[in-house]
Amino acid sequence: MKFITDSEKFNYSGNKDPGSFEMWYFEALDNDDEYFFTARIFTGNPFAPAGKKSDSNKPSELSCGIRFYLYYQNRLIYDAVFDYKQEDLKINYSDNVVRMQLDKNSFYFDRQKNKYHLNINYSSQEIENKFKAEFEFAPLSDKLSFRVNDDPDNNSETFWLPVSPINKVMAKIKFYKNYKRVKSIFEGKGYIEKSFGKAPSVLMHKSSYLGKFLSDNYSFVFFVSEMKDGKKFMKILAYKNNLLMLEKEEFDYTVKKTLFSSKVKSLEIKSSDLKINLKNDINIESSEFGEKYISIIDVTYNEVNILKNVYGFFENGAR
Repeated sequence: MKFITDSEKFNYSGNKDPGSFEMWYFEALDNDDEYFFTARIFTGNPFAPAGKKSDSNKPSELSCGIRFYLYYQNRLIYDAVFDYKQEDLKINYSDNVVRMQLDKNSFYFDRQKNKYHLNINYSSQEIENKFKAEFEFAPLSDKLSFRVNDDPDNNSETFWLPVSPINKVMAKIKFYKNYKRVKSIFEGKGYIEKSFGKAPSVLMHKSSYLGKFLSDNYSFVFFVSEMKDGKKFMKILAYKNNLLMLEKEEFDYTVKKTLFSSKVKSLEIKSSDLKINLKNDINIESSEFGEKYISIIDVTYNEVNILKNVYGFFENGAR
């Protein structure tokens, strides 16, 4: 695993080599902690199974897809789980914008306005399934400034890029309830990241843990990837008032799981000056990619409690 800061890698590379993949993640919580959503768009994923919905009857061709979940007050109100052929991901160039499009869904970065866009659009013949959402992510931090991982002895070909860890998010959401159109305005905080490269063999990879938490003044991102040969790739990034406050690649962590399953119940991170307690609250996704949760976090830094009961996202990518 290599940690990089090159935001130019946000765009689709077009790499179709066997085993290669690209995944984009968009996540946000509204300011009232009522609406939240998580979106995953991927292409070339080597362990995606046959799709839930697709125009193809050949599972081997299903290597591109969308996973989108929208919640209101801990209740799922819409989900889109679609798989496509890899060539269905289209790239459009207009007004100096590289727009990546999958069916009627799209995502792109508008460099001139410095904003990321995610558009989810499902035009079903069944009126209750019609859904349209336009999300706008405005970065609050100008650029990534952490240390990159470029160890020549690291043979990993997988990269982790927290594209924009702190964003103001605005959205317009339209859907139908009881055959009446409902409009909602979403205002909140969000996170964007991308992972890409050549996926390590399932036989090599043991588990991974990823957490993202945003408050009015602070943002925390942590990443842990465990390999079966004992190697670990770890990173903590903490921002205060949109500026990088600390960065760590060495820390202790303890994971507690439920008694009869692999679901993560809680996680604790400790270092000389930092303590993070995470408790998973709602399991919002169970898929081929692992488990994703809405979680609650407490953070103590230099013996001062700087975050208390802050909501965010946690992902357990164990296989």
